[in-house]
Amino acid sequence: MSTNNSLSLKNFYPTDLFYKWKKLIGKADKSVQIFTPYLDSTVNKLLKSASNEVEIDIITSLEGHNLFQKDYQINALIEAINNGVAIHNLEGLHAKILMVDHKYISLGSQNFTNRGRKNKEAGFISNVTFEGTNFLNVLEEWFYESKDVSIELLESLKEHVDENEDEISALKNKFENGIDEILTNYYQKIEKNNSVYSNHYDPILRFAQGSVIVNKTLPPPDYNYYSFFAGENNNLCEWIKTNEKGIEEKISLEEYYYYPGLNYSTMQMAFIRMHTSRITFIRTNFNFFEWREIEIGGEEFEIEFNFLRSKTKKSNIKFSLRNDNKGKGDFYYLFNGKEFKLVKYKNEKFKSFIEDGLISNEFLTFLIKPEKFKTPWGHPAEIEKLLPKDQYEVKIIEHVDCPVLIFNDRL
Repeated sequence: MSTNNSLSLKNFYPTDLFYKWKKLIGKADKSVQIFTPYLDSTVNKLLKSASNEVEIDIITSLEGHNLFQKDYQINALIEAINNGVAIHNLEGLHAKILMVDHKYISLGSQNFTNRGRKNKEAGFISNVTFEGTNFLNVLEEWFYESKDVSIELLESLKEHVDENEDEISALKNKFENGIDEILTNYYQKIEKNNSVYSNHYDPILRFAQGSVIVNKTLPPPDYNYYSFFAGENNNLCEWIKTNEKGIEEKISLEEYYYYPGLNYSTMQMAFIRMHTSRITFIRTNFNFFEWREIEIGGEEFEIEFNFLRSKTKKSNIKFSLRNDNKGKGDFYYLFNGKEFKLVKYKNEKFKSFIEDGLISNEFLTFLIKPEKFKTPWGHPAEIEKLLPKDQYEVKIIEHVDCPVLIFNDRL
């Protein structure tokens, strides 16, 4: 590490610091101290990088609001003690600091938790020594102000948290559902006022009445995927539309079926597995010979279909036709919620397919119609690759009797 007393902008990171923390801890010669009010099993994974000779202390805050519905935090502290780590309680602590050998510092907003790794966080890791600075003097004062924590104390706290879990969970759910309802009502009101002027909602199409707000929800510790949840009063599989005669009809999407979805801001698409309360799994490609070959113009073809992931404002769909006679032809289309627009195709042998209208709107709609894919064990959730923001408004349209979910970024 450098002994230069100037910090570089290269030491500031608006990203997950986990692996940089591991590297810093691995370089420790004498000591590691972590100051944080929030932690889970992530902190114990980090500390495995330290050698056996290094003295390790975790300074945390065992105040009620820090332990609210956080028995996993207590479990992580118990595990740390069993691993030889000394735990200390410091009232009022809110800083998140990693200090190595009483010299080198990492400081920022990121908690030492799995959720902290997925949030939008920022921090820095020093490559210069803070030895002899007032900053380290204050940290030393905090350390001596803290009180030792035993497994006996932690087990008593865990018992209290567990005893009140059901009551706390009910209150928390009621509160969160109230917030969801307020957000949903607010955005529905805004949408109602603005829908006449919105280019997003084409009045030619048939829309469901109302909308749903879905919010990104972080997984429990040790899980590595996101989900988007609707509020308690919303059902993602139940919709109401007004038909051409002005009569309201119920639309029911099949739970656990995959339906096409469109992120309107990026024009990226994917098949989304529907659940009444959440969406987690997506698929962006399939081979049609998983079921059967398709006949086009009197010839049978294998079809490979993909929703594209890059440059999706130019084209968001690619499919390939293949047989022994014509070989392979690639077709690129942009679907905007209303129509399919041909962007380009490769292989002149398929030119007649375009000129004769064999690649019709009905055929393209057939390709994106819902199919019941199986979700194999270990299949990546990846919903954040389609929906990277934290909150979306969801609408549903019908394109030639094919339900298509439209996701509109609300933040």
